[in-house]
Amino acid sequence: MSNLIISTNVLQSVPNKYILLLTYLIGLIFGFPIGAKLTADFSAHGYINTKYIEILSAFSNHFSLPFIITYAFSEQLGIHNHYSIYLVSLYLPSVIGVLIMLSLTKTGSDCQSHDLSNTDCLTQKIPAQGFKLNMQIVDAGIMKGFETLIKLCGYIVLFSIIARMPQIIADKAIIQKPVFIDIMSSILEATNGINIICELPLPHTLSILLCIFLLSFGGMSCIVQTKSIFQGQHYNLKKYILLKSIMSLLSCLIFIILFRILI
Repeated sequence: MSNLIISTNVLQSVPNKYILLLTYLIGLIFGFPIGAKLTADFSAHGYINTKYIEILSAFSNHFSLPFIITYAFSEQLGIHNHYSIYLVSLYLPSVIGVLIMLSLTKTGSDCQSHDLSNTDCLTQKIPAQGFKLNMQIVDAGIMKGFETLIKLCGYIVLFSIIARMPQIIADKAIIQKPVFIDIMSSILEATNGINIICELPLPHTLSILLCIFLLSFGGMSCIVQTKSIFQGQHYNLKKYILLKSIMSLLSCLIFIILFRILI
């Protein structure tokens, strides 16, 4: 869909501020790595200022709502109510960040074509050619979609295997490994990591807190996938990791406050 949107030029006259908001909302709804993929595609075609790509990809790279509720909360953590507490904890940091980013971004009406001193006004949008749609565009969109899907599956499998290696080694050696090794292994890949955390002999509240952190951070697999999506573009991965880490800690803090107040 992102390829179709770009290729048909439907966003040609849309101000950058609203494209930033659109990217965040779509990433929020459809889940990782759509936020990073849209950010990369839109910035490559000049629809998004390149100085926002690390910030926007960090804010919009969330796991999808069905994954969070059905897999993480219901199946793994056994949570069947008070969803609002956990969802607010996960999404509030990125919502605040996006609102701040949008408040600092100028709309097209605020920019003059000759204002080259303002980086918010510098864009390199492809020339307007009117709406166009043909089967070549559709075919290209489908192939890019499958390419993204294959990369996603490949990284998930790779990091899931690495995350399970300490358990396999411990089983073969018939030894009891420390809990912190399992917690460190869970950071590698979120889907497998949540399962690892929920199998540990930890207090239920602590398990929830660790899963909140992992769902917000995304895991090392998500970080590597994000870097892969921005291949060929100047992307500051350290900035992305820093933003995701801050948001994860804020999510944990918000959860602790809401949990103490409401439960």
